[in-house]
Amino acid sequence: MTTGRVEVTAADIARIADVKPTAVSNWRKRHDDFPRPVGGTDRSPRFDLGQVEAWLRQQGKAQRIPVAERLWQTFESVRGSSAAEDALALTGVLLLHLRLHPEEPIPRDKTGFGQLMERAEHTFAHVPGGAVGSLGQLVTPLQYDLGARQLSLLTAAAETAAAEGAEETFGQLCERFLAQGPRSGFAATPRELADLMVALVGPPATGTVLDSSCGSGTFLLAAAEAGSRRVQGQELNHSLAMLAALRLAFRNADRGDTAPVSFDIQTGDTLRRPAFPRGRAGAAVGHPPFADRNWGYEDLTADPSWEYGIPPRGESELAWVQHTLAHTAPGASVALLLPPAVGSRPSGRRIRVELLRRGALRAVISLPAGYAAHYALALQIWVLRHPSVDDPDPERLLVVDASAETDPRELIAGIWSEYAADPGSFTPRPGVARAVPLLDLLEDADVTPRRHLPQPTAPGVSLAALSATRSAVEDHLKALLSRLPSVPELPELTEIERAGIRTVSLGELAKSGAVVLRRSAPAGGSRTSEGPPGPGEARFVTARDVVEGRPASESGPAPEDPLQHQPVRAGDILLPVVTQTVVARVATNEDAGAYPAPTLHQIRVTDTELLDPWFVAGYLSSSEGGHQAASASSSLGLHTRVDPRRVRVPLLPIERQRVYGEAFRTIAEFTRALRAAHDLGQDLARNSTDAVAAALRGADADDAVPLSL
Repeated sequence: MTTGRVEVTAADIARIADVKPTAVSNWRKRHDDFPRPVGGTDRSPRFDLGQVEAWLRQQGKAQRIPVAERLWQTFESVRGSSAAEDALALTGVLLLHLRLHPEEPIPRDKTGFGQLMERAEHTFAHVPGGAVGSLGQLVTPLQYDLGARQLSLLTAAAETAAAEGAEETFGQLCERFLAQGPRSGFAATPRELADLMVALVGPPATGTVLDSSCGSGTFLLAAAEAGSRRVQGQELNHSLAMLAALRLAFRNADRGDTAPVSFDIQTGDTLRRPAFPRGRAGAAVGHPPFADRNWGYEDLTADPSWEYGIPPRGESELAWVQHTLAHTAPGASVALLLPPAVGSRPSGRRIRVELLRRGALRAVISLPAGYAAHYALALQIWVLRHPSVDDPDPERLLVVDASAETDPRELIAGIWSEYAADPGSFTPRPGVARAVPLLDLLEDADVTPRRHLPQPTAPGVSLAALSATRSAVEDHLKALLSRLPSVPELPELTEIERAGIRTVSLGELAKSGAVVLRRSAPAGGSRTSEGPPGPGEARFVTARDVVEGRPASESGPAPEDPLQHQPVRAGDILLPVVTQTVVARVATNEDAGAYPAPTLHQIRVTDTELLDPWFVAGYLSSSEGGHQAASASSSLGLHTRVDPRRVRVPLLPIERQRVYGEAFRTIAEFTRALRAAHDLGQDLARNSTDAVAAALRGADADDAVPLSL
């Protein structure tokens, strides 16, 4: 069977050969026999993978390419002839068939693959949980020509499935595709955010959860995992709708008959031609398109969904808000991810007023900038409710500003839980959350949280406190000088030693048992601690604690499941899941016994004769290690999602690792001391400023620092 050429970039070659990209550039300049580009551009050439592998073998630089990596390179090569989501849908149909029929032999010719894909389409159309007829309608328009590149892709997918499992193969492909952001052609919602929004609506166990712009199905998967037994989605992009259905089908296949979710995925223009009846869904979630000028303004002026006013042409988001509310049953909750301008644009004022007046808009929550992948904006979550005749008259709107949080999920969930239980007795949190009376909002209906959250007033600063802070800063600066790291005197590696260094990913080390990688499942109930834990409570160390170099700062009920929630041991490596700068911390005796929050990866080295924890943590914190760990980031790089399994650690002899590890430890201690001095210095500057301001406004003489000019 003739298969297509697999093309790779210089960056791909560097990853395959386990070298830096500059090494590939040098090879091209120094070696006349290095493979010539076969595609791409002068600035971004592409090379034939087969030729590259042959050249690497000739040079003694050959690395065994994992089957999953070869599959990804084959997938990337198909982009030139078809859209990535089309290729992924095609591959997913085959992998689902192989998951449900693992005994299926892999054909060796085009005719055989064509027959196999016909059987795979039949499998997809009748997968357990799928709505009768809907999957057949999805797969019918699936058009593809089994050319050389498509055959290469299907062959690579089948080989990878045989080695690693069809479900694992499909999951890895989806993860890498969704992590590409704008290059994938649509904005994927992070799963963590989808989980939070599903929790805010409280998915009904018996009703239907609807996502009217379901994309790749992340919200629907989150609803299924949260206990919903029936989900519905509609998506304009046919291949993305296929992808959503495939992800749900794999989810059902993984669980057998124990917890199947019934799903119905339709394709089409949701606003112009909705696939599902109005007023039926028990809850709705979603991430509708932003700033869509072609949403159907001219065609939909008489649409019955506009209960709160006809959306202006430039208010497509408010069209989606009303459409989603109209498709839920009275009393159903809705959570939508929207850009911040929707809450303040003058053109949408009339509709916002009606949403507030009738009690449809219940909360507006500002997220950190860049928290939703590939967006530098501080997006907002709107929590809504389809009004019911039995609802009391609305009195207030909850506004939450979580923009200062690295990971706002626990904060938002806790605030919403408190507010939903009793809106009238909600305790405001200065600068963070407040229940705003509707009378204060109706004039311009600007629901931007920060506008309605007065910042906490700083207390007066006494002369004694200011002097004590100044003395503490002086002491820390003196101590900092003694901790200044000297130029490390590290043993240089010989050329022979460098050539013999093997790199292994933490994922592979975890499979071998040399390390254990954990991430705790959300346990709920943790709260910020202002003192030692109470009876029956446990300490929790968070991502912010790791980044800021402070002890465990939260406490709450101890987790009940010891397998899902293991306490920290001294020597464990703690790594934030989402962070601006990748930083790893080796747990000390002070951390031991605390539980890692779900915002942390917990890495435990079990073979200390193979790996030194300080060496691993230092490498993870380095620019090179952090770059490898970064799986997805915002368009401005404000936040990075960290996947430690991707990091390839150099396996130096353990004695050498410990020498480097000690150097990393010294740097970490200096960093901690530097941060402490910085924080104290910031306190001194802020308190001094407040003291001057207090003197200007005539504060009490006993509390204020006298102002001398």
